[in-house]
Amino acid sequence: MERNYSRIIAYLSCMMILGACGTSKKEDPQASVISYQNIPDPKRNLMTEERVALGKMLFNDPILSGNGKIACIDCHDQKYGYGENVALSTNGITGEPLKRNSPPLINIAWANGWFWEGGAKNIESLIFGPLTHPNEMGANLKEMVNTLNDHPEYPRLFQKAYQTKKIKSAYIARALAVYCRSLISNQSRYDQYLRGEINFSYDELKGMSLFQAKCGSCHPSPFFTDFNYHNIGLDNVFPDTLEGLYQGRGRITLEDNDMGKYKTPTLRNLFATAPYMHDGRLQTLEEVFDHYENGVKDYVSLAPQMRKGISTSEEEREMILTFLKTLTDSTFLGLE
Repeated sequence: MERNYSRIIAYLSCMMILGACGTSKKEDPQASVISYQNIPDPKRNLMTEERVALGKMLFNDPILSGNGKIACIDCHDQKYGYGENVALSTNGITGEPLKRNSPPLINIAWANGWFWEGGAKNIESLIFGPLTHPNEMGANLKEMVNTLNDHPEYPRLFQKAYQTKKIKSAYIARALAVYCRSLISNQSRYDQYLRGEINFSYDELKGMSLFQAKCGSCHPSPFFTDFNYHNIGLDNVFPDTLEGLYQGRGRITLEDNDMGKYKTPTLRNLFATAPYMHDGRLQTLEEVFDHYENGVKDYVSLAPQMRKGISTSEEEREMILTFLKTLTDSTFLGLE
């Protein structure tokens, strides 16, 4: 099936407000990196309007859960960057707190590993985790497939999107993956600056410079994540319980040098995605600054940048926060 990005853009027009104000500032090459034309989609699951629409419908439909009451959107709310505003979600089928903070779904198409520890190699396989987890959506795949095949609308929509007469779990995951890839944030004030549509204030420019010097090695522009895994000194004891859940990347690689490493989160829409860290243990950005300055715990896998901590004065913090506010994308968050 051919790519049809023009139709995708039309379908997602609310997220493609490009602005036309004139400026003499030359557009930064980074401005075109995060765009619908550049979505890295696998050949077996190319982006089409029909697939995005189907994925969105499934994402918002509790029919996928074991009790018919929990939808993906319950833990990935648009106004929170398609994440949550609590440390550990209790929105799953059992109401039991999960062990990980629900990650925001922001520009995840460009990642090269998924989940906090990188346990999933593609978004399609990632989907089955929350779908079947007993404390998340608790779905029985066979029953879910049967329910969708008996549905008055879904068979026709799957036929249109994937040319299949029978819905299978693989197609459900593919449709959800396509929709997740379409969740692109590229309309922030920072993006407008990159495109030459606006100028930054002195404080924003100063904050950007400070940010690049102190935070940019792990949070480089334009994604504001390096899509890598780092131990930033949150812990130095990693118990082998719950299948190594507290070991970070080490539970995947079984390497001591990966203990306590977690995926670098994007800082786009940062003010909408609190609390922070893989388990939501830090409630505010002030706590994040404090951790980097004097809360780092040493371990063999600790990121080199963290060996001496990252100190910031009150004035520097304020300017960095001023810059980080430019990463808020109100269109993406559904606020405009």
